[in-house]
Amino acid sequence: MPKIAKLAIQSGLPQLDRLFDYSIPDSLQSSVQVGSRVKVQFGKSKKALDGFVVEIADRSDFEGKLAEIQSIVGHQPALQPEVFALCSQLAERSASYLGELLKIAVPPHMPRAFASHQTTENTKVLPGEYSSTFETDYIEALCEPSAKCFALAEPRQVLIGYQGSEVATPSWVSLFLLVSMKNLERGKSSIILVPDYREHAMVIAAISSLGLEAELADYSQELPKSKQYAAFLKALEPKPRIVVGSRSAAFAPAHNLGAILVFDEADRSFADQASPYLHTRDVVLVRQAIQKCALLFAAHSISTDMMRLLENGYLQDKSMAFAAPRISISEPGLRVDSHAFSAIKKGLTEGAVLVQVSSLGDSTSLYCKRCDEAASCKSCSGPLWIERGGSKKCRWCNGFALDYVCSCGSTEFSLGRPGSTRTAAELGRAFPAARVIESTGENRIISIPQGKSLVVATPGAEPYVEGGYFAVVLLDARVLLAKQNLRSLEEAVRVWSNAVAKARTGGSAVLVGVSGDLAQLYSLWNHSKIAATELAARIELQLPPAVRMGSITAALDMVTAISNSLALNNSVVRIGPAPVASRTTEALWRLIFKYPYAEGLRIAKQLRLEAARVSAGKTRIALSGRSARAITVKMNDAEVV
Repeated sequence: MPKIAKLAIQSGLPQLDRLFDYSIPDSLQSSVQVGSRVKVQFGKSKKALDGFVVEIADRSDFEGKLAEIQSIVGHQPALQPEVFALCSQLAERSASYLGELLKIAVPPHMPRAFASHQTTENTKVLPGEYSSTFETDYIEALCEPSAKCFALAEPRQVLIGYQGSEVATPSWVSLFLLVSMKNLERGKSSIILVPDYREHAMVIAAISSLGLEAELADYSQELPKSKQYAAFLKALEPKPRIVVGSRSAAFAPAHNLGAILVFDEADRSFADQASPYLHTRDVVLVRQAIQKCALLFAAHSISTDMMRLLENGYLQDKSMAFAAPRISISEPGLRVDSHAFSAIKKGLTEGAVLVQVSSLGDSTSLYCKRCDEAASCKSCSGPLWIERGGSKKCRWCNGFALDYVCSCGSTEFSLGRPGSTRTAAELGRAFPAARVIESTGENRIISIPQGKSLVVATPGAEPYVEGGYFAVVLLDARVLLAKQNLRSLEEAVRVWSNAVAKARTGGSAVLVGVSGDLAQLYSLWNHSKIAATELAARIELQLPPAVRMGSITAALDMVTAISNSLALNNSVVRIGPAPVASRTTEALWRLIFKYPYAEGLRIAKQLRLEAARVSAGKTRIALSGRSARAITVKMNDAEVV
């Protein structure tokens, strides 16, 4: 009697968001396993779809004739049961569809990469062969099953050694590798998640220096698709690995998962901008609950999300005691005052100096010389600025405005606050003996050699230097604090702290233009007090992360229908709907809703059903020109406040 395979189809279509029964032909009876990727025909479509075997049964509840599985892709299961459970739970919690999550978790099959993949042999990791500044008991406590911790990372580089090799690396990298090595000893895998390619490069470099490449599965998004798929196949092997990557690596297969390690979870890179709009923090919290592995968050500052989890006891604070960095504060005044100038001058006599500025380009804004009107984009009304090459561009839509003329008819403009390019030029004239380096998101620099270099960088683009910078100067602090965003303060503290953490032991740091309690707490490196104060204000105002805040974007009639459905739930607070600025011909509206964490799963299920009902058979045209889902549901929308 033929066996029955229950399949999850790898598709984002709502009508395919359930399991389907397929008959396993005799020729595949011995090959098909739970987790196998198979090709199946669906309906009248001529194109075969990818599906994953979730269960193999003796009978089906379907009374008609079952279609057969066409073929099996690969000779080993591609979907682990734990990863399938993770995708299923996240689909429910995010009001999305299982197929969308499966597309993230399992990359497309690449026959050539699959054929060339060779199972690698593990190098046995010997206990007691490594050295570091962290106590063995501390590392073992972080590796305990179900340990859920946060650690404020020491803001400097430390030494880590293994089997005769020694490397200086940021303290959080050392901590993560020690936990990973301890797990390797126990035959367990670890997943290290980083927000940016710079941090990714630091982790990979440290792993290579310690001779642990054989255990590495590199999930870098910078690699070609074939190498990314090869990393997936390596992680899929029944051997302990160290998986290193960004958002997608949170779904990586891992043999006997021992720990998930996340650095700087508040970085916006961890928030997916495509459906199902998940944050990596939520993904790993769900995965830890499923697999009961250790979970460690580390950062140079404390976000309000981490503080909430610490205060309610869900996470334990495992921060080690360390000497706070030397930080001095300049009162609001000149952009580069005498204090900052002196710090740069003194630092350059010894080595590299880092200057952090808020924006890239030559000028952050433009003003008409005749009428003093701010120059704005004709397409979206966004502010114009001067990029590195000297062209006028819009900050919102990134469109060029080469022939811009003010409404008064003038073509002459004055420059606003300097960006990274102009700051680098001005400081270069002030310090002609120094090598000036500009590092931005567009000018990608991971690290620089030691020497008398003056680095001007935008937040998050600060390159590493061996041993650290002799001085770090933080300009435009008031600009970062003045951003119209709920998280402007904690985001400013985060990027300042990440820059200060790149200073060498004994190096100095200057924060320019901040005063009051924040300046005092920051100079003392009292991140717990900063985060606790900010969280208390959010709780009082009932704003995230005290509550969840989501959004629904669609045509007005559909938004209204869903809003009326949410009105039946007394725990939901609705705001709007209000029109959304859109470059498409369709008029879109957005409804914002607040809800308690405990109601999240129930509301997500309700929204998924309602969205499917009111949008049945409807689509809209996305900015790319392709048809898109008529309703966008974000259960946790960080951009609305």
